[in-house]
This record gives sequence, structure tokens and C-alpha cells, in this order.
Amino acid sequence: MNNKRTFSLFMGYGAGFTFPYYQAVALEAEQLGFETIWTQDNITGHAPIPRNIEIFDTWSFLSAIAAGTTKIRVGSMATPAVRRFAPLLAKTIASIDVISRGRVSVGLGAGDDWRQYDMIGQRFPDTIQERRQLLKETIEVMKCMWTEEFANYAGDHFQLRDAILSPKPIQKPNPPIYIACNTSKRLMPRIAAQQGDALAMMWGHEQTVRTVVTAFQEEWQAAGRSADDYTALRSAYIVFRNDENEAKARKNVHEITSFPIDTESQTATQAIVPEGADPDLMVFGRPDTIAEKLQTAVFDMGFTDMMCSFVACDDVDVDTGGFSGWPGRWLGGMRLFVEEVMPLLRT
Repeated sequence: MNNKRTFSLFMGYGAGFTFPYYQAVALEAEQLGFETIWTQDNITGHAPIPRNIEIFDTWSFLSAIAAGTTKIRVGSMATPAVRRFAPLLAKTIASIDVISRGRVSVGLGAGDDWRQYDMIGQRFPDTIQERRQLLKETIEVMKCMWTEEFANYAGDHFQLRDAILSPKPIQKPNPPIYIACNTSKRLMPRIAAQQGDALAMMWGHEQTVRTVVTAFQEEWQAAGRSADDYTALRSAYIVFRNDENEAKARKNVHEITSFPIDTESQTATQAIVPEGADPDLMVFGRPDTIAEKLQTAVFDMGFTDMMCSFVACDDVDVDTGGFSGWPGRWLGGMRLFVEEVMPLLRT
């Protein structure tokens, strides 16, 4: 489609990830040339991550980060349409787009992990069909409110009657919308191509990812979208280690993050993960090995944007910026990535 390559960050979260830490990382990431700071949109930890981890409200967090930076974009990866009331979400995003002077990106998904809804008494739709319909209507409602002086809309889930949203977003016609999906072979890629502006994949083993991104490319062309505007994002969990011993790397990652990295409790909707495979893209090793793996699994596969998370294992000497635990090993991994991996991936 095009040769665009951008590098973004998916912010870690949990113990030690304080707001001053996030501020420091955001300012450094801006200076280093990262495109976007993405963060989850969960109420608690997303299974299989422990549910009682410390976690900020996504849009409050992004507003604060946007106000403290000048160039780097901010975005949610991904906001479940079933959780956020669409007209109010449109207002929130428009406000942060103004605060950031036009630097908001919007990741939207159909929603999963029903436990986060059940615990607060919020209904979680039983079928993926209803969740997809909510996603479609959410996009339509937001675009309507972002562009019309008096917005009117009649859907199955939302009704607007001369609804007013002011101020409007700075970005025209709308902040870019990334549709996050996991294994949908055609419908979610079609929504991304027809109603969104990009595809984002957080989960999925190689064959699933290849199927989805190929479908998105086909739907993008069928919708008459410009090849120059084509954008597809893939998440990558990058683990630096001074050898190629993946078993030891996995063990050390668990010790550093205290998060499980197996597939047994993975909750991504309809995810098909073969036994022994990772539900997401995890790469291990030295910088040159990691660069080779990312080239193959991200850019050669048809993605234009890589959203990175990091862990530098204990045997890797990195500058942690004085932070301990995973926050320090995350920051050290980011710095090592910029110094020794990113130059190998630039075109």
C-alpha cells in the first residue's frame, strides 16, 4: 500500500507506573521521535493480568499527557464501544483534541473481558453481532456530532435530537479512528476500511494476523481509499536479553512484571491461539535479532505502524533513568530500542 513506517508506544501499567514516570517517558518519547503514546482503556487489569493493578482512567490520563507535550500524539488502544456512551465519548475526544491542538487518535473496539462490566453492573451484550452494531453506531454518532452544528441520529442504540457539541475537534473531518480487532476474518477489517481510518491488531498468532491484515487491504481498496492514507498498526512486546534463551527470558519477564505471559487465560474475543503460541507478538533476544523478527512480523506483513512495549531483562545493562522494577526496565528497553533497533527498521 505504502512504505510508511512509524513507531509508537503502548504504556505499561501497574505498580511503579506513577504519573510523574509517565510524564518523564512522554517528554522523552516526544524528543526521540515516537509517533503516538497509546494506553489501554480498562477499568481493572485485563485478564489474565491481575485485576487489582493500579490503572488510570484512560481519557483523563491522555488529557493530562496531551497538555504536557507539544508534538507526540495520544490515543486509546482500545476504547470498548460497549462501555463508553457514544455522545459523551465524542465530547471527551473533541475536548482533548482541542487541548492537544489536534493530536488525538482514537482506538475503538467491540469489547471483551465481560468481568469488567459485570463488577459495576453494566450490561455486556451477549453476542458479537450486537457489540459490532454498537461499534458501528458509536462511530456514526461521533462523526455526526463532530461535523454537524445540530446533530440528529436515529439508531438501534443511540438517538440524537439537535444535539450540540462545542468545541468541535481541530482535526478535520475527524480524529483518526483505529479499529482494533483480533481474529475477525472480514467484518471488522471492513468496518475499519469503510468507517474507520486504520486497523489495529493487539492479539493474534501469525496466520490469524496475516488473514486479518490481508482482508483489511482488500477492503481498503474496495472502499476506494487512498493507498497513501493506508495505516495498519501491530502491537509488539519487545524483550531484550543478551542471549537467545527464550525460556530464561520468559521467566525473567514474569519476575520483572509479575504478569503472566501464557495463553491459558487470554480473553480476546474469538481469539484462536494454537497451543504453544503467543496470543500477541513477543520477540526476544539481542537488538539485531529483534530487528530481524520485527521486520518480518510487522512491516513485511503489511503493517505501517508498530506499537511497542518493552522489558529489558536483568542481564542487559540499560539506563533505567533511576526508576526501579518494570518501569525502569521498560524505560531502559525504550532507550535501547531507539539506539540499536529503530535505525535498522527505518527505510
